[in-house]
Amino acid sequence: MLAVFSCSSESNGEGDVIADTEPPTTPSGLEAENITQKSLYLYWDSAVDNVKVKNYSLYQDNKFLVGSGKASYFLENLIPGTEYTYQVLATDAAGNSSELSSPLNVSTMDPLEAELQYDSGNLEDYLGNLLDMVPGISANKYKVPTETDLKQWDLIIDAILDEDITEAVNQAVYLNYQIVEFTDIYSTPNQVYYILKEYDIRLNYWGTYVFSKTPKRKDLVLAAPHVLHDQKTGQQAAYTFRRNVGKALFLSGAHRCDTDESSSCDGTTTSCSTQYAPYRISDVPHNTNSAFQKTTENLFEALPNSVFVQLHGFGKESTDPYVIISNGTNKTPDKDYVVMIRDALLEEDNTLTFKIPHIDINWTRYAALDNTQGRYINGSSDPCSVPATATSGRFIHIEQERSKLRENETGWLKISNALGKVF
Repeated sequence: MLAVFSCSSESNGEGDVIADTEPPTTPSGLEAENITQKSLYLYWDSAVDNVKVKNYSLYQDNKFLVGSGKASYFLENLIPGTEYTYQVLATDAAGNSSELSSPLNVSTMDPLEAELQYDSGNLEDYLGNLLDMVPGISANKYKVPTETDLKQWDLIIDAILDEDITEAVNQAVYLNYQIVEFTDIYSTPNQVYYILKEYDIRLNYWGTYVFSKTPKRKDLVLAAPHVLHDQKTGQQAAYTFRRNVGKALFLSGAHRCDTDESSSCDGTTTSCSTQYAPYRISDVPHNTNSAFQKTTENLFEALPNSVFVQLHGFGKESTDPYVIISNGTNKTPDKDYVVMIRDALLEEDNTLTFKIPHIDINWTRYAALDNTQGRYINGSSDPCSVPATATSGRFIHIEQERSKLRENETGWLKISNALGKVF
């Protein structure tokens, strides 16, 4: 007895097997976006088949390049300033192939000149101008970094921490970033900073990172992860950093609701919708796949005494305090910076009220238990999805009602002075 099996054939209803000889339609609508010096993203309209499209074959310059199970592909390791021609064809399970699509000519960005930039003035004003250019809600500007991007980012941060600024400049250019040696001529004595920022034509919107050449408070790392949503926290962070000359400052580069795509990390919020919904991928304290997270991880490992202070803001309800300070857990660390900062703030303003989750153990509102930087710093086995079960004490999350601390320089000075006393 001879049996014939085919997963891509069909029956005529009388027991005979009919071979599938019909090819899929030719893919159309081939487009490219997110074009950089060394990468681009291709996508096209799905082909149609009488049974099912199994695979797409992507051709580069008339040569087969790679197969894809979906109607898109992200290409890396391209040559800057080079024109490529792309076509795609569809194949079904029986091996029938469509015609090649119409060609698409795409040029990668020209190589950027890797050169250290110089500027001077007031650091706070300089950073304020960059904050003014951060895109808002649903702008869809934020680009999700690839694994290769983050490895490259690590090289940049490594070089900065090693004080090899030439190497940092050379590595940054591949991610459309540059380094500016900025001299604050209004500080006494003048202070020099290295600012890692994107070129004027931005592609990534990963944020701005500032490193003091000669920090006065070498253990203080400040961050403003929600520079637009938590209003005034970006300016407050720049003000506080400049006055204290901390080790580093991180400023996010896009609104937390910039993109519609959800983060894969756990937790929900109403920040981007009227109902509780997953965090967005542009919400950097809730996404491990980001330059913000990678920079935090790098500095945490490289600087064993560093303490990471994030400035946030919230809308106060009648039962809320003015300030919620958390270490990202409900555990008490050996050295309790949270309590130290609370006490220093009370010296600045004795009308402030507080909640501290590891002291007020039933308090969970804005406790930062799902903050991915906090989870990493506190030793979580998987910062994206696993809460920390212990605390290092090196992560400080400060939620501020607007009027007392973050509305203007009067409030910023209180935060600045308090952190200056503690660090």
